[in-house]
Amino acid sequence: MTSIVSNDPIRLVTFDLYDTLVEADPPRWVRFAAAAKAAGIGGDAQAFQSADRVAEDFFTMENGQLPIRDRSPEDIEAFRLAYTARMLEAAGLPHDLETARRVREIYVGELDAAGWNYRVFDDVMPALLLLEENGVKRAVISNADADVTEFCLKMGFSKHMDLIVTSALVGWEKPDSRTYFAALEPLAVAPGDAIHIGDQALSDVVGARAIGMGAAIIDRYERHRDDEHDAIRVTSLLELAEMVVEHNARAGTGARS
Repeated sequence: MTSIVSNDPIRLVTFDLYDTLVEADPPRWVRFAAAAKAAGIGGDAQAFQSADRVAEDFFTMENGQLPIRDRSPEDIEAFRLAYTARMLEAAGLPHDLETARRVREIYVGELDAAGWNYRVFDDVMPALLLLEENGVKRAVISNADADVTEFCLKMGFSKHMDLIVTSALVGWEKPDSRTYFAALEPLAVAPGDAIHIGDQALSDVVGARAIGMGAAIIDRYERHRDDEHDAIRVTSLLELAEMVVEHNARAGTGARS
């Protein structure tokens, strides 16, 4: 899909948080590649970048069945080993349990030493400002284990959001429709007047489309096809923001409230 299909103005754009507005620095797949190399099985960042989509789809499916945070410590560790094995397999590397455990130990050890750092994508502020200037509401909808409001404040874009929804606080995970309504209802926007954008088809696209929202997939690393999902495919958030503004100009000025 390459264009907005609604005939009415878009009043709200909701954003996934991780890998949509912010990215780990260095990215997850770079750290996995380094861990695999240290474990003696080779692999490169490019292969892990492609494998990342497979592993994240696995995460989405597992998290949808039972949120990872609500599992026992033993089950959480078992999931993380399975996630690592999926990543290794998709990268074309050995992925038996012992190899996955060795890679994960190295990966976690590096994280314990360096910690998680994040960067805001360069297109975030221009996109948010363009939508704000044109009367389009903005909100974050994040599957996260704790309230992300302070994190969004630290990242510098929370003041340009009308609402921040964290799954851990509302009690449901995307793609559960109630997660989206947790943003739509307080902002008094009907699903058909909103678009959700994220990097994960299984949570971001499927969930939004199920309730009649428009959907867009952010494909910064060229991992999707235009016709692969029931969603607009864009390579930057500014591209979507410009599309929304142009659509609203054609549809009328109904975005303002």
